[in-house]
Amino acid sequence: MPFFPPNDYKLSKLLGENEHTSIWLAEQVSVRRNVVLEQLRDLNSDHRDEFIASVRAKASVDHPLIASVYEAINDGDHCLFTREWLPGESLSAMMANGITLKPAQLAHIIKRVAEASMHLEERGTATDVLRPSHIYLNEQNVLRLSNLAKSGTRSENSSAIDMAELGSTLLPLLEPGAPGYTRLQTLLHWMTGKDPEHVLPWKEIRHYADQIEQQLATPVVPMQSTTHPKLTVVKKSNPLPWIIGIAAAAVVVLLVLILSQGKRTKPQPHLTLDEPILIPEGQYPDPDGNSNKIRKFWMSAHEVTIGEYREFLDSLKVLDDEQRKIYDHESQPPTKVSHETENWSAILAAAEKGQTWKNRPLSLNCPVFGVDWWDAHAYCEWKRARLPSQEEWFAAMRLQTQDPLALKPGGWADVKSLDKNGAGIFGMAGGVSEWTRKPASDPSNPLGARQWVIIGASFAKTANGSQAREWTNDRNLRRDDLGFRIAYDHLPD
Repeated sequence: MPFFPPNDYKLSKLLGENEHTSIWLAEQVSVRRNVVLEQLRDLNSDHRDEFIASVRAKASVDHPLIASVYEAINDGDHCLFTREWLPGESLSAMMANGITLKPAQLAHIIKRVAEASMHLEERGTATDVLRPSHIYLNEQNVLRLSNLAKSGTRSENSSAIDMAELGSTLLPLLEPGAPGYTRLQTLLHWMTGKDPEHVLPWKEIRHYADQIEQQLATPVVPMQSTTHPKLTVVKKSNPLPWIIGIAAAAVVVLLVLILSQGKRTKPQPHLTLDEPILIPEGQYPDPDGNSNKIRKFWMSAHEVTIGEYREFLDSLKVLDDEQRKIYDHESQPPTKVSHETENWSAILAAAEKGQTWKNRPLSLNCPVFGVDWWDAHAYCEWKRARLPSQEEWFAAMRLQTQDPLALKPGGWADVKSLDKNGAGIFGMAGGVSEWTRKPASDPSNPLGARQWVIIGASFAKTANGSQAREWTNDRNLRRDDLGFRIAYDHLPD
């Protein structure tokens, strides 16, 4: 019996058939986009409820790497749903065509697959087995995954099955003999579960894949030879011009050193930064006189530093333009194409050399500043973390601290020289003011629209200390006294 789709869809070709469904490539005419359309062939089938339950499971998945469900139709004429069409080639097709990848590329793929799998695992989403045919790369090498969610309870060994499937099938994708081949081969072997000493969860697989990617992306600086250089016999010449040239150069160097002596600042030593602080689940007061129940989370003990933000920006440099977008918020303006702050090169140079910028002494241990909300969000995504809400921020600030007003904001300083609360969290009354995760109502205008909250005083705005708050509609806002700190739902590595 021929299938006639709803009026908004035009069938292009049949992609395949399952026991009860047919899968089509179709065009959604109203928005001119390709979609995958899956229909239940027999509308009177006993499997209709099961099909709809599976569609609901797929639609509940919200992750940037996993294909989205667009629409579901369940009426007298149709029982179908449409989902995102993933352009590019699947890994299985690439292997069939004899295509190989550099170890750094495959490490990046494994890392991204691990991130998506962690998302599904943490939410208890039941899924079909993940195979190379479900992993796609487009022309810009951006990775996307098929939506394999299904109804029911997630199996306890679901992740292990997916790891074993990929670990045992992806090796042909590796370019033989390329730098890093052995490291990736070892990781794939661990994923199979055949090494009882290295049975890894997705979190550790992501960690190892990320390490390998970073190692292979960082150029190795050749070491200076410790052997004597080979002597070369040269024709004798008059040494006087050569001696005069060296003497003149030495005078120039000496003058430069003398003239710059008063301008140089001794670089500050690298600080050992404290581990994130556990904020237990419980009821915590907020500045508006309410009590909020806060789930357990971890708060960074200090504001993100210039040195830490440098690591983030350096990691983006090894990615192409499309890959960098994976950390961006879905609402980030398309005109924003970089997470470098204004004057970043000058600020970083001053921090690395222990010099001043705008009359402020800088080091890599000082809080990063001049970041907008989008920058802070992207950094958190890169760290597998998030921004704290204002309720969480105040809960962390009040932890083991009887009098929040006793936290006195100070001048500009490195993150561990700022005010410190009873739980060991620095800079909640000073340093820089901080972005939070979501908008909230301004108690001075309770009927007004919810706005984005900037929290805590800064070296430039010291009033109210740890109780200070501002509201803004502008997530593009950048200031020399505005930074952020991060929160974790799970204890980081």
